[in-house]
Amino acid sequence: MATKFVRGELIKSTKTQGDFHLSHKFGMEIDGVSVNGLHAIENITFEYADGDDGGVHCRPGINHPPQITFRRDFSAQKDWLEWRKKVTAGQTDRRSVSIIFHNDKGEEAKRLNLFHSYPTKWKGPSLNSKASGNAAEEIECTAEEWSFA
Repeated sequence: MATKFVRGELIKSTKTQGDFHLSHKFGMEIDGVSVNGLHAIENITFEYADGDDGGVHCRPGINHPPQITFRRDFSAQKDWLEWRKKVTAGQTDRRSVSIIFHNDKGEEAKRLNLFHSYPTKWKGPSLNSKASGNAAEEIECTAEEWSFA
């Protein structure tokens, strides 16, 4: 007989008895303003390098800034593209970006704050006459500092 796992049983079996951070319930803010139409946030990775010998060492060292990708519906909004244009034109336009994790009730459970962020890459929509999905744009951001709240 197959074991059936239901969410209520899984919550009871955890040590914290708290909410899980669900991968499909999330949000994003840039300088405190919510970003709508967000599909995905990828590459939430923080790496460290240690030493000058070119080898990989498994201990904390120099912080490599993250390269996090955000994907949303492509629409008439041009804010991401304009932000990228400012940065490539040499203007310093660093912003605070927050990734917000929601619990089952839709309430904020945890927040990843990225400070002094700026876009390193903007990608327009892929167009395919046989596809039925929405057109999407992507922006890749880096940050100088980060923290969980």
